[in-house]
Amino acid sequence: MNTDRLLREVERRLAGLPAEARAEALDAIREEIGRDRRRVDPADTVELERERRLLAETLRDALEAISRQARLEDTIDEVLKQLARVVVFDSCSVALLDADGGRFRIIAARGFPEPGKIIGLSFRNRLRDATAESPWPLSIPDVREDDRFERLPGGEQVCSWAGMPLVVEGQVIGLLSLDRHRVEPFDDEDLHRAKAVVFSAAGAIHKAQLLENVRRYASLMERVVEVNQAVFAGKGPAEVARLILEGAVKLGAAQGGALVLAGKERKVAAASGAFASLLGRRAPDDLTARDSRRVEPAATKGIASALGLKLSGQGLQLVPLASGDSHVATLALLEPAGAGADDTLMQAYASRAAAAYAHAVRDSGH
Repeated sequence: MNTDRLLREVERRLAGLPAEARAEALDAIREEIGRDRRRVDPADTVELERERRLLAETLRDALEAISRQARLEDTIDEVLKQLARVVVFDSCSVALLDADGGRFRIIAARGFPEPGKIIGLSFRNRLRDATAESPWPLSIPDVREDDRFERLPGGEQVCSWAGMPLVVEGQVIGLLSLDRHRVEPFDDEDLHRAKAVVFSAAGAIHKAQLLENVRRYASLMERVVEVNQAVFAGKGPAEVARLILEGAVKLGAAQGGALVLAGKERKVAAASGAFASLLGRRAPDDLTARDSRRVEPAATKGIASALGLKLSGQGLQLVPLASGDSHVATLALLEPAGAGADDTLMQAYASRAAAAYAHAVRDSGH
């Protein structure tokens, strides 16, 4: 009898029960299976019980280590470290759902020759949709024989794959991918062990995300206050524009950007990072927007080439500074390698910054 498969099936059928009642029922079944095994052949179960006890202690230590972390980055790092204690794999990655819930964005990776090629990538494919429809672990013995698997840049060596959905209160918030660089499928025992870690890891990651949002909203208010104080102090539009861009770069963990004024001239009023040389120049229409949107790295490369700049495969986030019906300017921010501010937060900042900049322009008499 495959007890692991039986327990998973029972757990699936009890999904409608409260978590506490479900756990109690599963524990009762495990205890009965254990008693039955001891009755059948007690001599053969001694070593098995010792192994299970050791695994249980390892899992307990792993979950405690994960739950101790407060910051999202530290939590993710601990999840990957502890997962390696219970499952053998060659590489792995963690992707979280974007704010719109449509695409995964990879925020951490281990075991790849060049992790920078993986981190920051966003994707949506049939495997992502499969996890949303049925949030259970997926295992692909040989990725070459399953057309649902789509290789991402940097993952050319993956042969066997397993996907562990991160589920909180019935909602998928992310996906943890495990890879083996040879055809060696993840079996039921591998998935069972990984699931034990991932089940608790999802809750810890969600908690860390909430705490991260609190920190970001606090940072938002700090940036807004700094800009407003500059306006109240009588600083001119140039200084206010610089502070607005500086605040957006910090808030979004961007690697630089530009603030492009609205109007036919499209003057770059502030610039930093790779865009620093654009200050005072006329910006192309591609760096302006009345609606928030993202520019894929391929298109960004063309923009950079036209401006005589060099960008290393980065995308752009365009955020309009709009107050009411008035479009004041556009923030063009280089996408960070890791997670940046969510779109809602950046749009809230841009709205407040637009009002401050408009006020600074009126006070200067321009």
